[in-house]
Amino acid sequence: MILVDVFVPSVNNVYDFQLDENTPVQRVIGEICELIGQKERCGLTGNAEELMLCSRNEKCILPGDCTLMACGVKTGNSLILV
Repeated sequence: MILVDVFVPSVNNVYDFQLDENTPVQRVIGEICELIGQKERCGLTGNAEELMLCSRNEKCILPGDCTLMACGVKTGNSLILV
């Protein structure tokens, strides 16, 4: 498990997440959307498959079919969900 912060511009908020580094990025996006929806008591608009998770540290889009570990995401990294 890794600890990261995720900035979500659509709600202008940063969230701390504990994520399994062996999970594919696309699945992580779905889990993040679900948890933010529960916390904010609203759903994120749009299709979760159209959202992208980006690394603020590496300044790149994380491929949906790769795991967080394969993308080099480590504890303390900052991500952006757009």
